[in-house]
Amino acid sequence: MLGAYLIRIDNSNDMDARPRLPRPLAGLAFLFSLLPAMALAITGQELFEAEVPVSSQQPAERASAMQQALSEVLVRVTGQRDLLQQPAGRAVLDSAGNYVQQYRYFTVPGSEPPRLMMRVRFDDEAVRQALRQQGVAFWGDAERPDTLVWLAVEERGQRYIVAEKDGTPAGQQLEQASRQRGIPLLFPLMDLEDQSKVRFSDLWGGFFDHAVEASRRYNPQAILIGRLNRSPTGSWVARWNLQVAGSPSSWTNSDNQLAGVLNNGIDNVADTLASRLAVRDAGGSAGMVSVRVDDIRTLAAYARVNSYLDSLTAVRQLQVEEVRPTSVRYALQLDGSLQGLTQTIAIGTVLEPDPTGAPATYRLRQGHCITSPISSRRFVYCWCHRSSC
Repeated sequence: MLGAYLIRIDNSNDMDARPRLPRPLAGLAFLFSLLPAMALAITGQELFEAEVPVSSQQPAERASAMQQALSEVLVRVTGQRDLLQQPAGRAVLDSAGNYVQQYRYFTVPGSEPPRLMMRVRFDDEAVRQALRQQGVAFWGDAERPDTLVWLAVEERGQRYIVAEKDGTPAGQQLEQASRQRGIPLLFPLMDLEDQSKVRFSDLWGGFFDHAVEASRRYNPQAILIGRLNRSPTGSWVARWNLQVAGSPSSWTNSDNQLAGVLNNGIDNVADTLASRLAVRDAGGSAGMVSVRVDDIRTLAAYARVNSYLDSLTAVRQLQVEEVRPTSVRYALQLDGSLQGLTQTIAIGTVLEPDPTGAPATYRLRQGHCITSPISSRRFVYCWCHRSSC
Protein backbone atom coordinates (compact mmCIF):
# COMPACT_ATOMS: atom_id res chain seq x y z
CA MET A 1 0.00 0.00 0.00
CA LEU A 2 1.06 3.55 -0.64
CA GLY A 3 0.36 6.31 1.88
CA ALA A 4 1.03 9.95 1.08
CA TYR A 5 0.78 13.39 2.55
CA LEU A 6 1.30 16.89 1.21
CA ILE A 7 2.71 19.81 3.15
CA ARG A 8 2.60 23.30 1.68
CA ILE A 9 5.14 25.86 2.80
CA ASP A 10 4.03 29.37 1.86
CA ASN A 11 6.92 31.73 1.15
CA SER A 12 4.70 34.81 1.38
CA ASN A 13 6.24 37.95 2.87
CA ASP A 14 3.10 38.54 4.93
CA MET A 15 4.27 37.76 8.45
CA ASP A 16 0.67 37.31 9.63
CA ALA A 17 -0.11 34.75 6.94
CA ARG A 18 1.22 31.78 8.84
CA PRO A 19 0.56 28.38 7.26
CA ARG A 20 -1.96 26.30 9.17
CA LEU A 21 -1.73 22.53 9.11
CA PRO A 22 -4.64 20.17 9.62
CA ARG A 23 -4.41 18.49 13.01
CA PRO A 24 -3.08 15.15 11.67
CA LEU A 25 -0.34 16.97 9.75
CA ALA A 26 0.44 19.17 12.72
CA GLY A 27 1.03 15.99 14.68
CA LEU A 28 3.33 14.72 11.97
CA ALA A 29 5.23 18.00 11.98
CA PHE A 30 5.78 17.62 15.72
CA LEU A 31 7.05 14.09 15.26
CA PHE A 32 9.42 15.23 12.53
CA SER A 33 10.94 17.72 14.96
CA LEU A 34 12.03 14.76 17.07
CA LEU A 35 13.76 12.94 14.24
CA PRO A 36 17.56 12.94 13.85
CA ALA A 37 19.04 15.94 12.09
CA MET A 38 19.76 15.63 8.40
CA ALA A 39 23.09 16.36 6.78
CA LEU A 40 23.36 19.74 5.15
CA ALA A 41 23.06 19.03 1.44
CA ILE A 42 25.85 20.23 -0.83
CA THR A 43 24.25 21.85 -3.86
CA GLY A 44 25.85 22.21 -7.26
CA GLN A 45 25.92 25.97 -6.85
CA GLU A 46 27.80 25.77 -3.53
CA LEU A 47 30.45 23.55 -5.08
CA PHE A 48 31.39 26.40 -7.41
CA GLU A 49 31.54 29.19 -4.81
CA ALA A 50 34.45 30.28 -2.63
CA GLU A 51 35.25 33.11 -0.23
CA VAL A 52 38.80 34.47 0.02
CA PRO A 53 40.33 37.33 2.05
CA VAL A 54 41.48 40.44 0.18
CA SER A 55 43.26 43.60 1.29
CA SER A 56 41.72 45.91 -1.32
CA GLN A 57 39.42 46.08 -4.33
CA GLN A 58 42.21 46.86 -6.78
CA PRO A 59 42.19 44.94 -10.12
CA ALA A 60 45.46 43.11 -9.43
CA GLU A 61 44.22 42.02 -6.01
CA ARG A 62 40.91 40.93 -7.54
CA ALA A 63 42.60 38.81 -10.22
CA SER A 64 44.75 37.09 -7.59
CA ALA A 65 41.70 36.45 -5.41
CA MET A 66 39.84 34.90 -8.32
CA GLN A 67 42.68 32.45 -8.86
CA GLN A 68 42.74 31.59 -5.17
CA ALA A 69 38.97 31.04 -5.18
CA LEU A 70 39.16 28.86 -8.29
CA SER A 71 41.93 26.81 -6.62
CA GLU A 72 39.51 25.92 -3.80
CA VAL A 73 36.73 25.13 -6.27
CA LEU A 74 38.93 22.90 -8.44
CA VAL A 75 40.04 20.81 -5.47
CA ARG A 76 36.42 20.55 -4.31
CA VAL A 77 34.87 19.51 -7.64
CA THR A 78 37.62 17.07 -8.63
CA GLY A 79 38.57 15.68 -5.21
CA GLN A 80 42.25 15.97 -6.20
CA ARG A 81 44.41 18.00 -3.82
CA ASP A 82 47.43 17.69 -6.11
CA LEU A 83 45.59 18.94 -9.20
CA LEU A 84 47.03 22.45 -8.88
CA GLN A 85 50.56 21.03 -9.19
CA GLN A 86 49.66 19.28 -12.44
CA PRO A 87 49.77 20.91 -15.90
CA ALA A 88 46.03 20.27 -16.38
CA GLY A 89 45.13 22.11 -13.18
CA ARG A 90 47.46 25.02 -13.87
CA ALA A 91 46.02 25.40 -17.38
CA VAL A 92 42.51 25.84 -15.97
CA LEU A 93 43.72 28.10 -13.15
CA ASP A 94 45.52 30.46 -15.53
CA SER A 95 42.16 31.38 -17.08
CA ALA A 96 40.30 31.90 -13.79
CA GLY A 97 38.74 35.19 -14.89
CA ASN A 98 37.06 33.49 -17.85
CA TYR A 99 34.94 31.29 -15.61
CA VAL A 100 33.70 33.91 -13.13
CA GLN A 101 29.93 34.24 -13.12
CA GLN A 102 29.75 36.89 -10.42
CA TYR A 103 31.68 38.25 -7.44
CA ARG A 104 31.12 40.65 -4.58
CA TYR A 105 32.98 42.11 -1.63
CA PHE A 106 31.81 42.01 1.98
CA THR A 107 33.14 42.66 5.45
CA VAL A 108 33.10 39.89 8.03
CA PRO A 109 30.46 40.86 10.62
CA GLY A 110 31.95 41.77 13.98
CA SER A 111 35.56 41.66 12.78
CA GLU A 112 37.92 44.19 14.33
CA PRO A 113 39.74 45.56 12.45
CA PRO A 114 37.27 44.96 9.57
CA ARG A 115 38.18 41.95 7.43
CA LEU A 116 37.45 42.39 3.74
CA MET A 117 36.42 39.26 1.82
CA MET A 118 35.49 38.49 -1.76
CA ARG A 119 32.90 35.86 -2.65
CA VAL A 120 33.29 34.41 -6.13
CA ARG A 121 30.84 32.22 -8.01
CA PHE A 122 32.07 30.36 -11.08
CA ASP A 123 30.09 29.14 -14.07
CA ASP A 124 29.71 25.41 -13.42
CA GLU A 125 29.34 24.43 -17.06
CA ALA A 126 32.37 26.48 -18.11
CA VAL A 127 34.55 24.96 -15.37
CA ARG A 128 33.36 21.46 -16.13
CA GLN A 129 34.02 21.95 -19.84
CA ALA A 130 37.54 23.15 -19.04
CA LEU A 131 38.15 20.06 -16.90
CA ARG A 132 36.76 17.84 -19.63
CA GLN A 133 39.16 19.36 -22.15
CA GLN A 134 42.05 18.65 -19.80
CA GLY A 135 40.90 15.06 -19.17
CA VAL A 136 40.27 15.66 -15.44
CA ALA A 137 37.60 13.68 -13.57
CA PHE A 138 34.64 15.60 -12.10
CA TRP A 139 32.92 14.90 -8.76
CA GLY A 140 29.33 16.16 -8.80
CA ASP A 141 26.96 16.97 -5.96
CA ALA A 142 24.78 13.90 -6.61
CA GLU A 143 27.78 11.65 -5.91
CA ARG A 144 28.60 13.04 -2.46
CA PRO A 145 27.38 10.73 0.31
CA ASP A 146 25.93 11.97 3.60
CA THR A 147 28.64 11.03 6.09
CA LEU A 148 27.87 10.39 9.76
CA VAL A 149 30.75 11.15 12.14
CA TRP A 150 31.31 9.33 15.43
CA LEU A 151 34.33 11.05 17.01
CA ALA A 152 35.57 10.26 20.52
CA VAL A 153 37.75 13.03 21.99
CA GLU A 154 40.04 12.88 25.02
CA GLU A 155 41.55 16.15 26.20
CA ARG A 156 42.84 17.28 29.58
CA GLY A 157 41.14 14.46 31.42
CA GLN A 158 37.78 14.98 29.70
CA ARG A 159 36.18 12.42 27.42
CA TYR A 160 33.23 13.00 25.11
CA ILE A 161 31.68 12.05 21.78
CA VAL A 162 31.12 14.97 19.41
CA ALA A 163 27.36 15.54 19.03
CA GLU A 164 25.07 17.54 16.78
CA LYS A 165 25.41 21.29 17.48
CA ASP A 166 27.32 20.77 20.71
CA GLY A 167 29.60 23.74 20.02
CA THR A 168 32.82 21.84 20.66
CA PRO A 169 35.97 23.05 18.83
CA ALA A 170 36.33 19.61 17.22
CA GLY A 171 32.78 19.65 15.87
CA GLN A 172 33.06 23.20 14.55
CA GLN A 173 36.36 22.47 12.83
CA LEU A 174 35.00 19.33 11.20
CA GLU A 175 32.05 21.30 9.84
CA GLN A 176 34.36 23.97 8.43
CA ALA A 177 36.65 21.39 6.83
CA SER A 178 33.70 19.51 5.33
CA ARG A 179 32.38 22.69 3.69
CA GLN A 180 35.82 23.33 2.23
CA ARG A 181 35.92 19.91 0.57
CA GLY A 182 32.18 19.64 -0.16
CA ILE A 183 31.41 16.70 2.13
CA PRO A 184 27.90 16.69 3.68
CA LEU A 185 28.48 15.75 7.34
CA LEU A 186 26.07 14.96 10.14
CA PHE A 187 26.69 14.15 13.78
CA PRO A 188 24.80 11.91 16.22
CA LEU A 189 22.35 13.54 18.60
CA MET A 190 23.85 11.60 21.51
CA ASP A 191 20.41 11.47 23.10
CA LEU A 192 19.31 8.63 25.34
CA GLU A 193 18.92 6.28 22.39
CA ASP A 194 22.46 6.92 21.13
CA GLN A 195 23.93 6.78 24.64
CA SER A 196 22.30 3.41 25.25
CA LYS A 197 23.91 1.96 22.11
CA VAL A 198 27.31 3.64 21.80
CA ARG A 199 29.79 4.18 24.59
CA PHE A 200 32.99 6.19 24.52
CA SER A 201 34.97 3.01 25.22
CA ASP A 202 33.51 1.38 22.07
CA LEU A 203 34.90 4.08 19.81
CA TRP A 204 38.14 4.38 21.73
CA GLY A 205 38.80 0.67 21.64
CA GLY A 206 38.01 0.26 17.95
CA PHE A 207 34.80 -1.73 18.51
CA PHE A 208 32.70 -0.23 15.74
CA ASP A 209 29.76 -2.64 15.55
CA HIS A 210 27.66 -0.67 18.04
CA ALA A 211 28.28 2.61 16.21
CA VAL A 212 27.39 1.06 12.87
CA GLU A 213 24.16 -0.33 14.31
CA ALA A 214 23.27 2.99 15.96
CA SER A 215 23.87 4.76 12.65
CA ARG A 216 20.81 3.13 11.06
CA ARG A 217 18.47 5.77 12.48
CA TYR A 218 20.41 8.47 10.60
CA ASN A 219 20.42 6.62 7.27
CA PRO A 220 23.91 7.79 6.20
CA GLN A 221 25.63 6.62 3.03
CA ALA A 222 29.02 6.66 4.75
CA ILE A 223 30.20 6.37 8.37
CA LEU A 224 33.37 7.99 9.71
CA ILE A 225 34.53 6.74 13.13
CA GLY A 226 37.47 8.33 14.89
CA ARG A 227 39.33 8.87 18.14
CA LEU A 228 41.26 12.03 18.91
CA ASN A 229 43.70 12.83 21.70
CA ARG A 230 46.93 14.64 22.53
CA SER A 231 50.17 12.71 22.52
CA PRO A 232 52.76 13.04 25.34
CA THR A 233 54.59 15.58 23.14
CA GLY A 234 51.49 17.75 22.91
CA SER A 235 50.55 17.08 19.29
CA TRP A 236 47.09 15.93 18.25
CA VAL A 237 46.72 12.33 17.04
CA ALA A 238 43.64 11.01 15.24
CA ARG A 239 42.79 7.47 14.17
CA TRP A 240 40.05 7.11 11.56
CA ASN A 241 37.90 4.40 10.04
CA LEU A 242 35.72 5.20 7.01
CA GLN A 243 32.99 2.78 5.96
CA VAL A 244 31.21 3.31 2.65
CA ALA A 245 29.32 0.74 0.57
CA GLY A 246 30.67 -2.07 2.72
CA SER A 247 34.31 -1.15 2.04
CA PRO A 248 36.26 0.12 5.10
CA SER A 249 39.51 2.07 5.09
CA SER A 250 41.64 3.20 8.04
CA TRP A 251 44.41 5.73 8.60
CA THR A 252 46.16 7.75 11.30
CA ASN A 253 47.31 11.35 11.16
CA SER A 254 48.79 13.90 13.56
CA ASP A 255 49.38 17.64 13.75
CA ASN A 256 50.38 20.22 16.31
CA GLN A 257 47.11 22.06 15.73
CA LEU A 258 43.55 20.81 16.17
CA ALA A 259 42.55 22.36 12.84
CA GLY A 260 45.39 20.61 11.08
CA VAL A 261 44.63 17.12 12.34
CA LEU A 262 40.89 17.38 11.63
CA ASN A 263 41.36 19.04 8.23
CA ASN A 264 43.66 16.20 7.29
CA GLY A 265 41.05 13.68 8.37
CA ILE A 266 38.37 15.24 6.17
CA ASP A 267 40.88 15.55 3.32
CA ASN A 268 41.42 11.80 3.44
CA VAL A 269 37.66 11.20 3.44
CA ALA A 270 37.23 13.41 0.37
CA ASP A 271 40.23 11.81 -1.39
CA THR A 272 38.84 8.32 -0.77
CA LEU A 273 35.32 9.13 -1.92
CA ALA A 274 36.46 11.06 -4.98
CA SER A 275 38.74 8.24 -6.08
CA ARG A 276 35.69 5.97 -6.20
CA LEU A 277 32.99 8.34 -7.36
CA ALA A 278 34.50 11.09 -9.54
CA VAL A 279 33.64 10.66 -13.22
CA ARG A 280 36.03 11.22 -16.09
CA ASP A 281 34.09 12.51 -19.09
CA ALA A 282 34.41 10.13 -21.98
CA GLY A 283 34.19 12.79 -24.68
CA GLY A 284 32.56 11.44 -27.82
CA SER A 285 32.99 7.81 -26.78
CA ALA A 286 30.34 7.69 -24.08
CA GLY A 287 28.73 4.26 -23.88
CA MET A 288 25.05 3.29 -23.92
CA VAL A 289 23.67 0.96 -21.28
CA SER A 290 20.18 -0.31 -20.54
CA VAL A 291 18.98 -0.40 -16.92
CA ARG A 292 15.65 -1.35 -15.36
CA VAL A 293 14.13 0.19 -12.25
CA ASP A 294 11.37 -1.74 -10.45
CA ASP A 295 8.76 -0.75 -7.87
CA ILE A 296 7.81 2.48 -9.64
CA ARG A 297 4.13 2.62 -8.71
CA THR A 298 3.21 6.32 -8.87
CA LEU A 299 3.86 9.32 -11.09
CA ALA A 300 5.75 10.92 -8.20
CA ALA A 301 8.06 7.90 -7.97
CA TYR A 302 8.56 7.96 -11.74
CA ALA A 303 9.48 11.66 -11.63
CA ARG A 304 11.83 11.06 -8.70
CA VAL A 305 13.74 8.30 -10.49
CA ASN A 306 13.99 10.34 -13.70
CA SER A 307 15.28 13.37 -11.79
CA TYR A 308 17.79 11.29 -9.82
CA LEU A 309 19.27 9.50 -12.83
CA ASP A 310 19.45 12.74 -14.78
CA SER A 311 21.34 14.42 -11.90
CA LEU A 312 24.17 11.87 -11.90
CA THR A 313 27.44 13.11 -13.33
CA ALA A 314 27.98 9.77 -15.05
CA VAL A 315 24.72 10.07 -17.00
CA ARG A 316 25.10 12.29 -20.05
CA GLN A 317 21.70 11.51 -21.55
CA LEU A 318 18.61 9.61 -20.42
CA GLN A 319 15.87 8.03 -22.53
CA VAL A 320 12.88 5.93 -21.52
CA GLU A 321 12.86 2.67 -23.48
CA GLU A 322 9.92 0.83 -21.95
CA VAL A 323 7.25 1.49 -19.34
CA ARG A 324 5.46 -1.32 -17.53
CA PRO A 325 2.92 -1.19 -14.68
CA THR A 326 5.59 -1.19 -11.93
CA SER A 327 8.91 -0.81 -13.76
CA VAL A 328 10.67 1.40 -16.28
CA ARG A 329 13.59 0.55 -18.56
CA TYR A 330 16.02 3.36 -19.36
CA ALA A 331 18.69 3.81 -22.00
CA LEU A 332 21.55 5.76 -20.44
CA GLN A 333 24.41 7.37 -22.31
CA LEU A 334 27.28 7.29 -19.85
CA ASP A 335 30.48 9.13 -19.20
CA GLY A 336 32.60 6.48 -17.58
CA SER A 337 31.72 2.85 -16.94
CA LEU A 338 28.67 0.90 -15.80
CA GLN A 339 30.72 -0.14 -12.76
CA GLY A 340 31.17 3.52 -11.84
CA LEU A 341 27.45 4.11 -12.18
CA THR A 342 26.75 1.09 -9.97
CA GLN A 343 29.12 2.42 -7.27
CA THR A 344 27.40 5.79 -7.33
CA ILE A 345 23.91 4.29 -7.04
CA ALA A 346 25.08 2.02 -4.20
CA ILE A 347 25.86 4.97 -1.93
CA GLY A 348 22.69 6.86 -2.82
CA THR A 349 19.31 6.88 -1.11
CA VAL A 350 17.02 6.62 -4.13
CA LEU A 351 17.77 3.24 -5.72
CA GLU A 352 19.11 -0.09 -4.51
CA PRO A 353 20.29 -3.18 -6.41
CA ASP A 354 17.70 -5.78 -7.29
CA PRO A 355 17.68 -8.41 -4.49
CA THR A 356 17.83 -11.24 -7.05
CA GLY A 357 21.16 -9.93 -8.31
CA ALA A 358 19.90 -9.34 -11.85
CA PRO A 359 22.45 -7.25 -13.77
CA ALA A 360 21.71 -3.54 -14.41
CA THR A 361 18.48 -3.85 -12.41
CA TYR A 362 17.50 -1.67 -9.47
CA ARG A 363 14.45 -0.87 -7.42
CA LEU A 364 13.19 2.20 -5.63
CA ARG A 365 14.33 2.39 -2.03
CA GLN A 366 11.68 2.59 0.66
CA GLY A 367 10.72 6.01 2.01
CA HIS A 368 11.46 9.17 0.03
CA CYS A 369 10.56 12.85 0.00
CA ILE A 370 10.31 15.18 -2.97
CA THR A 371 10.68 18.94 -2.66
CA SER A 372 9.64 20.84 -5.76
CA PRO A 373 9.04 24.54 -6.41
CA ILE A 374 5.57 25.39 -7.76
CA SER A 375 5.09 29.08 -8.59
CA SER A 376 6.12 31.02 -5.47
CA ARG A 377 5.38 28.16 -3.08
CA ARG A 378 7.21 24.99 -2.18
CA PHE A 379 5.55 21.63 -1.80
CA VAL A 380 7.06 18.70 0.05
CA TYR A 381 5.58 15.39 -1.07
CA CYS A 382 6.53 12.33 0.94
CA TRP A 383 5.40 8.77 0.68
CA CYS A 384 5.89 5.49 2.44
CA HIS A 385 6.66 2.62 0.13
CA ARG A 386 5.12 -0.80 0.77
CA SER A 387 4.77 -1.48 4.47
CA SER A 388 7.45 0.93 5.70
CA CYS A 389 4.94 3.52 7.01
